[in-house]
Parts: sequence; structure tokens; C-alpha cells
Amino acid sequence: MNIGRRKGKFTALLLSILPGSAMISPVEAYVDPGTTGLISQLLYVLFYGALGVFFFCFRYIKELVANGRAYLAKIFSRRTDSRDSAPRS
Repeated sequence: MNIGRRKGKFTALLLSILPGSAMISPVEAYVDPGTTGLISQLLYVLFYGALGVFFFCFRYIKELVANGRAYLAKIFSRRTDSRDSAPRS
């Protein structure tokens, strides 16, 4: 039974990680006040850059979605070709 072996390996891995994570000592770190400004400026540029690319490509995305809907409607339509070509009276 392969499942029992995997379960045993997972349990062994979990039991080896848990004691180590309980022995973490407190960390004292210093963050320079200027660093937060730099990080926020970087995040603003990345966010608004991604937003600009999205809006620039929005027309292509919209066209892709419309083509996908038309394709799926063509595949899953209930009409047959004989009814579409028959003249209506």
C-alpha cells in the first residue's frame, strides 16, 4: 500500500518541522523610515503600470471574450443547419 507509506513520510516530516518552529527566538529588526517611502513609490509605479497595460490591452481582451462567446454559441446552439437554410413562410 503506497498510501500508508506517503502518510508515514508526511507524519515524519511534520513531526520534524514542528519542534523546530516552536524554538524560534524573537527577532529585533530596524526598518529605516526612508525605506517605507521607497517601497511605497515602487508599489505605486508597479500597480499603476499594470493598470495602464490592462486598459491599453482591454480592447483586445474584450474582442477575445466576444470571439469566445460567439464560438461557444456556435458550438452549443440548438439549431440545425437544415432549419437555418429553410425559407420561412
